[in-house]
Amino acid sequence: MSKETEFKKFFKFTSLVTDVFPSRGAMVLDLAVRGVLGNILLFKFVEWQARRHSKASQKPNRILVAGDLNIGDAIIAQASVAAFKEIFPRAEIDCVVKKSAADLIEGNPLISELYPLYEGAPYPNESDLAGLSQIAAGGKYDLIFNMSPMIDDGTFGGRNVLNYSVLAAGLIRNEAKQGGITNGIVYQSHHFLGEIFRDHLPSGFGRNFTGASIYLSDSAIEQAGSFLMSAGISRLMPIVMINPDASARFTRMPFEFQRELIKRLATMGCSILLGAGHVEKYIEHELMYSLEPEFRSRVTVVPPSTSLDVYAALVDSSDVYISGDTGPLHIAAARKFSRSSGEPLRNRTGVISVFGGTPSRIYGYDSKAPGFFPANQDVPSRTFVGRNQCRNITCINKMAKTCKEVRCFNSLTPGEIALEAASHIERARREIRREKLRILVS
Repeated sequence: MSKETEFKKFFKFTSLVTDVFPSRGAMVLDLAVRGVLGNILLFKFVEWQARRHSKASQKPNRILVAGDLNIGDAIIAQASVAAFKEIFPRAEIDCVVKKSAADLIEGNPLISELYPLYEGAPYPNESDLAGLSQIAAGGKYDLIFNMSPMIDDGTFGGRNVLNYSVLAAGLIRNEAKQGGITNGIVYQSHHFLGEIFRDHLPSGFGRNFTGASIYLSDSAIEQAGSFLMSAGISRLMPIVMINPDASARFTRMPFEFQRELIKRLATMGCSILLGAGHVEKYIEHELMYSLEPEFRSRVTVVPPSTSLDVYAALVDSSDVYISGDTGPLHIAAARKFSRSSGEPLRNRTGVISVFGGTPSRIYGYDSKAPGFFPANQDVPSRTFVGRNQCRNITCINKMAKTCKEVRCFNSLTPGEIALEAASHIERARREIRREKLRILVS
């Protein structure tokens, strides 16, 4: 039986359990999965194996970071690239990412060679696996970090492979704990390498780490500016950008929830950018035409043909970004740099994440809530989480779950999201007024 088939059967079973016994089933699954995967003895064993690999590689000269298969995973992998470079500053670090995410990662000065490879998702296809084998065989790597649970270490030819399992075990253990443990996957993708390679750490390791970064071309920045101008959207008015889509129905904000949210935002004197649906196709148009004309006039749809780097530049032009748990959320949270100059861009987007089924402390961003890692922006971020009795740790695999009913967003209201957005809109208004005054004085 293939790993893909095993995964599907397991998560189909866990979905059935909570369909029949929502509360008790969730409790049993949490106890069972956390008891096994988060067990301290297993965690220490996995950590010991990882440290054995680290000692075998000593001070590696060539490292390959093979990220997981999705766009968000490509950004998360940059945290590990940064950690490796901080620990082994002389090492050459190559990185494998999803092909469509290459425009966001190209230009990262920490990467020696970028391989835009993956096309399969959520499971690798034969071409992905063959490409990885070829890269590993030709790279003569001293150490390979495999960040994908769906890619067997044997794909890399039996070389010195550090497996994602130590990171996964740490995330699951921390998720069960309360308090101030920072459990964001971006933070942990950086931090746990410090634990594994603690014999090699420079003084102050991780002190300046604030999150992942992406790099945008001058062309992408110019195209984003041209789009806003052609749509009649001025930077003299706050901009709110909404991502209505997600890769799974358990992480996609419900349609009526989004409709009401847009209506509330439209009364706040801001321009609204509405992203396109790529999984739930045409959701942006369905939302648009479900609105009354007075609300619809405030909304501009970002075409589905917009490239990822232009999309990221539009995010950077926005004062607020609202999304469920999906790849574009990590694009919004990442710090944005000019690829040509290396200078930071605006980075003043208030990231608001709205969580359904998946663990919010792992994938969300929040500047104040205990256990969360903030977005890598110069303004606060916030996460809102639905309260539902069937949520459990197996919901982490949103793509494999098969629950009949989506109860993930229960108890959340558009009003509380709109209220948080309003604070960013007012902050943006103050900044616009100050800029106008500065121009007048000068």
